[in-house]
Amino acid sequence: MTPDILLPRLLQAFLTLLILSFLVYTLIGLMPGDPVDLMIAGNPNMTAEDAARLREIHGLDRPLLLRYGSWLAAAAAGDLGYSRLYGLPVLEVIGPRVINTVLLMGISLLLTVAVAVPLGVFAACRKNRAADRIIGFFCLAGISLPAFWLGLLLMALFSVKLGWLPAGAALESADVKIRALSMVMPVMTLTLAGMAIYIRHLRSAMIDALRADHIRTARAKGCSEPRVVWNHAFRAALPPLVTIFMLDLGTLVGGAMTVETVFAWPGMGKLMFDAVMGNDYNLALCGFLVLAACVLAANMLADILYTVLDARVAAGGKA
Repeated sequence: MTPDILLPRLLQAFLTLLILSFLVYTLIGLMPGDPVDLMIAGNPNMTAEDAARLREIHGLDRPLLLRYGSWLAAAAAGDLGYSRLYGLPVLEVIGPRVINTVLLMGISLLLTVAVAVPLGVFAACRKNRAADRIIGFFCLAGISLPAFWLGLLLMALFSVKLGWLPAGAALESADVKIRALSMVMPVMTLTLAGMAIYIRHLRSAMIDALRADHIRTARAKGCSEPRVVWNHAFRAALPPLVTIFMLDLGTLVGGAMTVETVFAWPGMGKLMFDAVMGNDYNLALCGFLVLAACVLAANMLADILYTVLDARVAAGGKA
């Protein structure tokens, strides 16, 4: 990607984050109630004068646009504020949760791709045969079954009935074995839920690639079938797979809220849910912005990879 294309994309990403920050801040600010209302509910002895003074201290008595302007000016200076729920700077709260989420989502994403790629290619090479139908049935079940329900089924089997795995996350345990075992079911849930989409898209792309003229030419020249499939057809079928992978990579930091809630995994998904429900403006806003920045970066990286995988895209960009 040349500088004359990269700079406008970076400007577009910056404007997107700016607009998104305004929309998220506005939507959270328009939610019924505020942090002071939660304080009043938790402390019946608080008077109306105390509540008014707290709103004045935290700036909640000012119009929404002025509050957003103050937050934006502070964020530009590097001050993202404090989390009301945790009583810590926002970055100190988000940091460990991002690490936990990247660990969980990263392992599941790598396993998903490692299993889905050979199965998708295998199904495409045996189109409409018994193996293809079996894999198609598995994909249909994987897409139809919600991730949280799959997690509950795995928990009922491996934790309740068999007693092999811990039911929830144990990342703070001193035993490395227990920490590793607590990751098995969340990773298995995300992997099984994500494989179906990869397999279906790769199978469809491989079937189209195997019909291309250059594939028939390669076979006519005497190329072996594995070389035709992996060296020629698979490379042509990669762009759709790269798109899905980059979208998943962009949401890596966002976590899977339902799965993290089921297994009590201390990740970003559950953190943002708690922040929204607790009216923690700074924490929720910064969490959404981190997720949006990762998605934008992943999309830009996907465009760069497209130019490497497909010369026609690079030629079109130069033109």
